Amino acid sequence: MLMVARMEQIARLPRHLSDTRLYDLAMGAPLILFSGFALAGFAMVMPGQLQAQPPDYRLIITETVTGLFLALQLILVCMRRLPLRKAPGFWPRAWGFAGANLGYAVLLLPKTNLGPVMAGISATIVVTGTLGSLVTLFWLGRAFAILPQARMLVTTGPYAYLRHPLYLFEQWATLGVALQYLQPWGLLLVAASIAIQFPRMRYEEDVLRATFPGYEAYARSTPRLVPFLRPGSY
Repeated sequence: MLMVARMEQIARLPRHLSDTRLYDLAMGAPLILFSGFALAGFAMVMPGQLQAQPPDYRLIITETVTGLFLALQLILVCMRRLPLRKAPGFWPRAWGFAGANLGYAVLLLPKTNLGPVMAGISATIVVTGTLGSLVTLFWLGRAFAILPQARMLVTTGPYAYLRHPLYLFEQWATLGVALQYLQPWGLLLVAASIAIQFPRMRYEEDVLRATFPGYEAYARSTPRLVPFLRPGSY
């Protein structure tokens, strides 16, 4: 009953008058600034890393893939479609903001010295997670959003197998980064970040159900976050 009431509330919500291109860009400004500063940082340090003897190719590959992901994210937030509907109230925005940003808290922890094996494992996880995020973000395209909103319905590509593949790949990459920092706090932050994705996904799915008639059938036939489970499950 609570889910039905929440969906009815969302369905009655019209597109807000402030949903102009300028307003959408203003709301995306923090992400634009973060991506821009990170890309500038990579551009400044990578020439020195390439000239080092011997070059640290694990670091260079990781930063290159991450830079591509940030660049695509920056482009999409500038050209994405305007939202057709948004989840109303404070909590959907709070969960969306926390889910998108809590993983960065690992960067506040002290770094730990990894041996060559663990360093290789960490780099592999980061690169595969970021590559998966990059491919998924490319497929998501102009439907990209941070907060629970309905812009477009994407059910092909990675979304044919999972309802939220971008969250899965992002959390996988976050795990790889967290291995490089003080434990158990790094892994605890990853666990908290993963847990926060579930209310975030619930609010997002409510908006998509209220906006796109075909979403319910898609959700019933597609796992939410974990591949190969029964349709409609996690």
